[in-house]
Amino acid sequence: MKFGNLLKKELRELITKQAIISMVFTMLLLIVMGQVIGGAMESADSSAEDAANNIALCNQDNSEFTKNMLDNMENTNVTLIELESDDYAAELERLDKKSLIIIPEGFGDSIINKKEAGEVKFVNTLKGGGFSSTMSTLTASEAVSSLKRACADELMRSDYGVTNAEIELSRNPVSTVEYTVHKGKTAAAPSDSISAVIMLQSMIAPFAIFFLLLMAAQMIMTAISTEKIDKTLETLLSAPVSRMTVLMAKMTAAVISALLNALFMMIGMIFYMLGMAGSAAGEVADAVTNTGAAEASGGAAVNIAQAMAELGIALSPADYVLFALQLFLTLAIGLAISLILGAMATDVKSVQTLTMPIMIAVMIPFFVSMFMNVNEMSPMFKIIIYAIPFTHTYTALTNLMNGDMIIFWGGLAYQIVFFAVCMFLAVRMFTTDKLFTMSFSAEKLNKKSKGKNAPVNE
Repeated sequence: MKFGNLLKKELRELITKQAIISMVFTMLLLIVMGQVIGGAMESADSSAEDAANNIALCNQDNSEFTKNMLDNMENTNVTLIELESDDYAAELERLDKKSLIIIPEGFGDSIINKKEAGEVKFVNTLKGGGFSSTMSTLTASEAVSSLKRACADELMRSDYGVTNAEIELSRNPVSTVEYTVHKGKTAAAPSDSISAVIMLQSMIAPFAIFFLLLMAAQMIMTAISTEKIDKTLETLLSAPVSRMTVLMAKMTAAVISALLNALFMMIGMIFYMLGMAGSAAGEVADAVTNTGAAEASGGAAVNIAQAMAELGIALSPADYVLFALQLFLTLAIGLAISLILGAMATDVKSVQTLTMPIMIAVMIPFFVSMFMNVNEMSPMFKIIIYAIPFTHTYTALTNLMNGDMIIFWGGLAYQIVFFAVCMFLAVRMFTTDKLFTMSFSAEKLNKKSKGKNAPVNE
């Protein structure tokens, strides 16, 4: 029995119709969720635009101050109307509007002559819950804020003789030119835009690693434990083929199956993120390749990707090759550990229990690297986190972008040693009878713990 035949056998057992249906279903679920959430956000934006067109304003004050104020009001979507009664609900229904701003008589006189704050009535329709209703309320409130700004500007013009240019200067007295400095290099680009691009580049990889490791570990542990429980593993290992060949066939099949799962998952995640981003995805692309930092350089268009290259934080093809190497080592380590743990399983419950150590080891660095910079942690926590071999792959892209090559090469060397130790233990286990004598039974463990906690009868 050759390696190819063994690999086909393992692939047939791992990539079944049910597994493919599950992959496709997960991918479609993510795509649909992205479209639904993105549609809800676009609906909220549309509701905000509708709300801006559904604001009515009634001017009951005929002073020159109020007329000039309304002429200079920034919100041009407000519709000027006349009220027929004080029943605001009936008036909104008659006018087919959602919000109403009323400037009462004497408004201008209170501000100019009495030096008091003028009172404005604001009526808003309460809609049902949801993001769109909240956006409508915020849009109506923005109209009131625009009215306040126009009132303040008119007060400055009429009472203090301030010109429009002076008012504009008082609103925007500072013009910023942003630069970003990184390890002695400077680029004319805003740091928040560069950070956003780095975050987007670093988000996809952790998700891929996370799902890839969990899926590969679960599959190979299930395959090994099932064959051991069904007594088919003894028959397979007694065939005229080396146990090393059997081991490599199982690992190769698990890698192929995990990559297929990860492919479907990542396609779903990409469409999910694009669906949520909606029109914002185009803005992100413009920020990376177009004129996202035009204002930051005094009006000159700046390419964010070019700025990242000037700062030395752009990834080269060689960097991606190094990352792929570390990703492969991470996957190999996960598979080697899964082989050892899977061989210890004696029933289905024990498989689920034995999966927990890998899940914890994968999840801890995943969440830590998502929300924190591991290299900026205290030495104690840094040692603990980097002791987990999967951490080095989560932080690989960040280390490569920042030029922390000592940490990267140290992590790569540590993973090689860790993988060698795991493979040595796995090979020793497969080439001896320990494969059949090692056991971990969740049911027996539960019975023992119950026995220890059982009450003692006197």
